[in-house]
Amino acid sequence: MMRGLFVSFALVAGLSATAGNLILVGDSTLAPRKPELRIGSWGDSMGDKLKDGWKIVNVAVGGKTVRTIQEGKVSCWQKAQNAMQKGDFVIVQFGINDAAKKKLVEIPDFKAEFAKFADVIRAKGATPVFCSPVTSGTYGKDGKFRRNASRAKYGNAIKEVAAEKKVDFIDMRELTSGILEKMDKAAGQDYYVGPTKKNGKDVFDTTHPSKAGAKRFGEAFIADAKARKLAVAAVFK
Repeated sequence: MMRGLFVSFALVAGLSATAGNLILVGDSTLAPRKPELRIGSWGDSMGDKLKDGWKIVNVAVGGKTVRTIQEGKVSCWQKAQNAMQKGDFVIVQFGINDAAKKKLVEIPDFKAEFAKFADVIRAKGATPVFCSPVTSGTYGKDGKFRRNASRAKYGNAIKEVAAEKKVDFIDMRELTSGILEKMDKAAGQDYYVGPTKKNGKDVFDTTHPSKAGAKRFGEAFIADAKARKLAVAAVFK
């Protein structure tokens, strides 16, 4: 019953909103990108889908974890808080860098930080929206798409916190994996940056979406929000 009351309240709040910010907090898959580059931001890709009066405020930064997003004199997380106003929506997505050995955030600590995110965002009068990390464009020798296990682990942790804190959750890993599973390898990998250089070496980037991939992933977010009548759907045309 309480869950039903929460959803009803959120829908009323979202549908009554006429203007505000859609704030993006996360890592490199969300971070703003220059138009001339192949790499894209699935969050920024939704900019042309917003209703009049709404704008994207993107404070996401590449390489960040739930911990490092809060570091610095004026951290990315502080910038997000400074921008938050009553009626805003705040999308939070982590779980890629948090799984890396050199930056590892253990699951209990990871979940604790997400719980804090929910509390801070709501204290500002804004509405949190939690997302699992988008999938990586990884394929096996047989040419078939392979789901990323570590992103599943952290995505499930976010889902659990969202349920506990009554926060709307969009499973971007599941949505993006579903998209790639319906495509052949060549088409799927075109949704990622692909051949590039890192530290002077040739690498194949299957972490960061291309502009085309970012656009498709952003469309998946919007479609899911609308299909499930989540409060954040009210900001989209």
